[in-house]
Amino acid sequence: MSTHSAAPSAPAGALRTLGPDDASAVADLWNATFGDTHPLRAKAFATWWGSEHTDADLTFGLSRGGRLVGALLARAPRRAWSTPGVGHVSLLAVAPEAQGAGVGAELWRAGVTALRERGVRVVRLGADPGHLLPGVPVLAPAAAWRFFRARGLTFGPVECDLHLDLRPGPPTTPCDARLFDDDPEAVVAFVAHAFPGRWAEEVAAFAAHGCTLLGLERAGAVVAFAAAFGPDDAISGPSLTWSAALAGRPAGLGPLGVEVTQRGLGLGLGIVAAGARWHHARGAEDLLIDWTTLAPFYGRLGARVWRAYQRSEGVVDAAELANP
Repeated sequence: MSTHSAAPSAPAGALRTLGPDDASAVADLWNATFGDTHPLRAKAFATWWGSEHTDADLTFGLSRGGRLVGALLARAPRRAWSTPGVGHVSLLAVAPEAQGAGVGAELWRAGVTALRERGVRVVRLGADPGHLLPGVPVLAPAAAWRFFRARGLTFGPVECDLHLDLRPGPPTTPCDARLFDDDPEAVVAFVAHAFPGRWAEEVAAFAAHGCTLLGLERAGAVVAFAAAFGPDDAISGPSLTWSAALAGRPAGLGPLGVEVTQRGLGLGLGIVAAGARWHHARGAEDLLIDWTTLAPFYGRLGARVWRAYQRSEGVVDAAELANP
């Protein structure tokens, strides 16, 4: 997310909602702003933009000379499992040459006002269903952090994306459960029972798109799962959103989890190690795991912090009214 905190002048161009024809321009704008650290491939952008959580009435853009120079996409709660009154700014990007001209401020006001009209009282940066980002990238410029602070937002826990180098070989760990990859219906049913809500919906959608769902079976029952993604999947899994930053054909793992009564038995490390071996057997050299606070846990298998973000939120009224 990029903007600028300098005193704004009137932004050039009329504010408007964005449509399908703007998709490539938004992707280009993102890559012009954040492409050095968070480059988006076309498939990753299409997966995010085409999400059923995207509402055209909550997408806003500003153009200058016929070219899009700023964009914001907001998301309001729309599921039974959504946190009531909490909305999200999923993307805010301003072209480098347009920063400091009030573009970000105009887009922010439009997005926050639209969220408030839908009953939102707390706005979070990222962390939305079908997210691009769990929070503000720690590598975002200082001006972006000042922009959000000026609008009443505060910063909280750090979330990480992790990288596991498979070139030395995949990790191993003792595990008495059997890995399977050929029964997505069983995994979908397991997740619906063990992780109802957001994960259950997302995993069912992954299965509907033909993505691989891995499971661990122990004593005849599914006890753990992981979604496994590769570059040839029909959609881009969340762990592969920024895979363009790596050469070759990175693979992704997650979401993943262990049934609550089976925790503490080594099955968490077991599903991660088994997933890494599964990908390695199919030629992957890099494995990405997104959005976690458990870097030390994954670090036991050799994973390192690759990208980091800080959660951020603020009260809508205060955020909208502060520093226009």
